Amino acid sequence: MTKQDINTVAEKNRIIDRITTAVTKRDSFLLLGHKDPDTDCIASLVAFALLLCKFRKDVTVYLAAPVMAQFSYLLAICKYNGISVVYGELKKYEPFSTIVVLDTPKPDMIAMNGKIAESFKDAEILKIEIDHHLAGDAVYAGDPGYCLVSEASSTCELIGYMLLKMSKQPERYKNIDFFTRNLALAILTGIIGDSQMGKYLKTRKERFYYRTFSEIFDRLLVEKTAKNSKNLSSMEAVFDVIKNFSVQERKCFESIMSLKNEEKAIHYVCMDEKKSVEFFGNYGEELLVNISKAVADTLAEDCGKLGLVVYYDDPRISGFIQFRLRRSAAFIKNDLRDVLVGLKIENGGGHPGAIGFRVKKDEVEDIAEYTSNLVSRIEKLLIEESA
Repeated sequence: MTKQDINTVAEKNRIIDRITTAVTKRDSFLLLGHKDPDTDCIASLVAFALLLCKFRKDVTVYLAAPVMAQFSYLLAICKYNGISVVYGELKKYEPFSTIVVLDTPKPDMIAMNGKIAESFKDAEILKIEIDHHLAGDAVYAGDPGYCLVSEASSTCELIGYMLLKMSKQPERYKNIDFFTRNLALAILTGIIGDSQMGKYLKTRKERFYYRTFSEIFDRLLVEKTAKNSKNLSSMEAVFDVIKNFSVQERKCFESIMSLKNEEKAIHYVCMDEKKSVEFFGNYGEELLVNISKAVADTLAEDCGKLGLVVYYDDPRISGFIQFRLRRSAAFIKNDLRDVLVGLKIENGGGHPGAIGFRVKKDEVEDIAEYTSNLVSRIEKLLIEESA
């Protein structure tokens, strides 16, 4: 079923109540995000894991592969709190009573291995979902009544909303401090990461909730970080860490940027199949995928309107060509999800400020020509119609 926003506050509160009841009554939890996780995905996994720890639950965070270096502080939080983080194949797999899917648009994007996939089919295992992806081909992965799927700047914002609701029920949650420093840090990381400190938000509602939640959790982080501590103590400091590249990441970024093309309203990079194979060989899948998102952001800001990155998937993984489109902070009058509708693209989704979609490589004879035509169509759709 296609994801839809929750119609009323009352219904959202009922869903939150069901999820929090499951949190208190169930014993073992497996937390899953999407393949090639971004800032909000990793932060939401850590934030929800920390919430479960407050109820002394058995919790495991699963990642298909190690994450980029700048997120090491989030994984350090897991280690400090005794949260199990496993990669690839689980050496020892015991069925969990509950699976929580976070920040993942649709089921086939969930990072999982064979054992987890088998468990996902088990009707006895409760599936909870928290996500902010709506349009495009977004499809529910959670069980009916347990999907906190709603319009928000980030999935971490939805977790923050849930924590605020729980904190207002002291008679139900006695002696539980929902706003410890590490939990505030994880939520703040996701909130500012997905929106790039709020600059990619479009609507008044999005900006209002971003401002509300970022201010709450920034204040908590400042208050609960000891003076003269070297730990992260503000959202500006967190954002600086998120933006930092390692030497290898910087090299990958600069190599991709060297392929830059410029049109009036779109700056873009198009890696053909040979170049994509070369990049995957030099940098690996996860690094290339994550850096391509940073390149799209940079291209958009350089252009002042839109940035696009195109590359072929690693042929060992899939036969698709990936397209990542991002708008600049100054070009917020358009919702990029309209591109998916206008161009009749079914295999894609994202946010108002960033979308991704893919096409089968067998359907494209000349990727340079295909991309050039696509750029022209997007310019016509977004620029001319909004002029």
